[in-house]
Amino acid sequence: MISNHTISLCMIVKNEERSLERCLQSVQGKVGEIIIVDTGSTDQTKEIARRYTDRIYDFEWIGDFSAARNYALEFASSDYILHLDADETLEDPNNELMGNLDKDFYYIRIKNDLGTGLVLTHQFVRLFRNSPEIRYKGALHEQVQLDHNIHQYGYLSTLILHDGYKDDIIKSKQKAQRNEHILLEEIKNNPTAFNYYNLGMQYIVAGQYNDALNALKKSYTLANNYTFSQKVVLEIMKCLHELGRYQEAVKVSMDAVELYENIPDFWYQLGLSYLEWGMLKDAEDSFNKCLEIGEEKSQELLNHYDGTGSYLAQGQLAKVNLMLGNNEQALEYILSAAKAAPNVTGFFNIFLSILPNASPKELLQHVIHIWPYQTERHANLIATLYQQRHPLLNEFITYHNLDVEYPISTLHYIFENNYERALAELNQQSQKGTDHFITNNVILLSFLLNNPNLISEFKNDISLSEKEAKWFKNIILKKVPTQSIHVNKALLMIWKQLILDLIQLQKYEFIDLLISATKQAEFRLIISECLQQYGFDELALEVLIECDNSHVNRQVYMTAAKSLIKLGAAEDALFYLSKAEGVHLDFNVLFEKWRIASTIDKFEEIKILQKMIQSYPESRWAKRTSGAILG
Repeated sequence: MISNHTISLCMIVKNEERSLERCLQSVQGKVGEIIIVDTGSTDQTKEIARRYTDRIYDFEWIGDFSAARNYALEFASSDYILHLDADETLEDPNNELMGNLDKDFYYIRIKNDLGTGLVLTHQFVRLFRNSPEIRYKGALHEQVQLDHNIHQYGYLSTLILHDGYKDDIIKSKQKAQRNEHILLEEIKNNPTAFNYYNLGMQYIVAGQYNDALNALKKSYTLANNYTFSQKVVLEIMKCLHELGRYQEAVKVSMDAVELYENIPDFWYQLGLSYLEWGMLKDAEDSFNKCLEIGEEKSQELLNHYDGTGSYLAQGQLAKVNLMLGNNEQALEYILSAAKAAPNVTGFFNIFLSILPNASPKELLQHVIHIWPYQTERHANLIATLYQQRHPLLNEFITYHNLDVEYPISTLHYIFENNYERALAELNQQSQKGTDHFITNNVILLSFLLNNPNLISEFKNDISLSEKEAKWFKNIILKKVPTQSIHVNKALLMIWKQLILDLIQLQKYEFIDLLISATKQAEFRLIISECLQQYGFDELALEVLIECDNSHVNRQVYMTAAKSLIKLGAAEDALFYLSKAEGVHLDFNVLFEKWRIASTIDKFEEIKILQKMIQSYPESRWAKRTSGAILG
C-alpha cells in the first residue's frame, strides 16, 4: 500500500530492556523513522534500540515527561508523530496507518492489560500532525495540547496493547513514589481537575483509597465536563467500595447510572457494591442491566472496562446465583463467561465454588473444553488450584503431564496420599518460608502422619505461637477436649484451611476429632461453615454452639438458618433469623426472612418488604417487588 504521508515514532525510555524490542518489532513497516530519547538507562535499553534505529538521543531527566517528549519531537521529520511507550505494542491489521490520513490528530484505543485477564480500554490521542504548534504539556500523564474547535480529529480502529499496569510490573519499576512527587509538585503550580484526577489514580495504584477519594472529589469539584470526568465518577464509586462504605458507594452509583445510563461500567460497579452490601437481588438487577446494554457501543467510550457489558457481568451473575442457591443457573453463567474470556482467572475460582462435590475427573472434562491449553493461562490455573488447595490440581498435572516444583509439589504428593514424599519435599527446601502455605502443610501432615513432633521440627518456619503449637499437638495426640486458647484472626484462618483440606481429602475421621477437640464457639462455627459449604447441613447444625460473644452468636444464628432453609425447616430457620435480627438488623436477615415468607405468608412478606424499604431505601428491588404485590 502506498501511503500519502510519513510517520515518525517518537519515544522516551529509561531501563526498558524488558519490553522495548517487542514494541519496536510491532511498528516495523508502519513508520518511516524511529526517534528514541533516553533519560538515563543503565541496562541494555540503548543496545536494543540500536538494532532498529541510529536516531538515539540523551536527555538529562528533570522530572518532567513533557520536556523529554518535546525534545524528541525536535528531531522528527515526518508528517505525523506516533506516540508509543516501551511497554506498548501496535496492532494495525487493517493498515490504517498506511492509508490516507487527513486529520490533525487521531484517537487510538489503548487496551491496558491489568493482569488475571482484566482489560481497561481507553482512547487517547497517539497520532498527530508534526507541527510546531502541537506540543506536550504536563510533568506526568503528559498530553499534546489540542483544540477540538480548531483542529480536525478522527478515530482509528488501530490498537495499542499495554501491559505496564500489571501489579508485578508496577512493583518492579518502583515508580509510585516518583510519580506521586511529580504530581504533587505539578498541583502546586497548576491545580487543575486533570492533575487532581491523575493524583487520585496514582493513590489508587498505591492502595491509598482515602487519599484517592479526596483527590478525585477535588477534581470533580473543579470541573465535571471533561472527557475524563466520567472516569472520575467511576473511580469515586470504586474508592468508596474499597473502603467498605457500601451505602455511600450505592448512593453515588445510583446517581451515576442516571447520568451515564447506557455505560455498563457504572451499572457493573453499582452491582458490585450491592453485592458486598448483601443486596443480592439488586446486584442481580444491576448485572442484568449490564447485559442489556451490552458491549456494542463500548468502542465509542473514552474509558471502558472490557466485559462489564458481557462476560464480567455474567461472572458476577454466576456468583449471585450461587449465593442464592441456584447452582444450575450459576453454572450456565460461569461457563458462558469463561468461554468468552478464558483468561479471567476469577471465573475459575467461581467455577470451582459452584461444584464443590464434583469429582476431579468430572471437573477436568469441563476445564479441557472451557479453558483450552495455553501456557500462561494454564500456569495461572495451576496457581489458582494451589491457592484453593483443590484436588483437581493432581488431575490437571497428570492430564497435561506437567513437572511441578516446590511448593506445588508438596500439595501434589499430599493429594496422592504420598505423605512421606510430601514431607521430604518440605525437608529438602532451604527457603521453606517462600511458601505461604508452609504452616498449613506442616499441620496437615502432622495429622495425616499422626506425628505431632513435626510441628516442633518446623517451629522456625511456621506461624504458630508456643501455646498454639502445643494446642494443635494435643489435638493430634487426642487429648480432647483441649483447653481454651486465645482466638485471633490468623489462628482462625489456619483452622479453617485445615478443615477444608481434610474435607477435600475426605479424611472425615479427623473432622470428628476436631469437633470433639474444642468447645469454643468460634472454632465450631468455622467447622460448621465448612461442612455447610460441602452440603453436610445436618452435621453443620450439630456442631454449632453459642457463647457470650454476641457478634459470634449472630454468625451462629445465620449459619444455622442457612442450613435449616436448605433442609426445609422454615419455622426453625425463622426462629434463628429473628435471633440474629435481635443482635443486629441488616438486609441479609430481612432478605432470608422474605425468602421464607414469600412461599408461605403473603401478609408477612409485605411486612418484611416494607421494613426493607424503610431501613434500606436504596433497594430498588424491594420497592419494585412490594409494588408488584400491592398493585
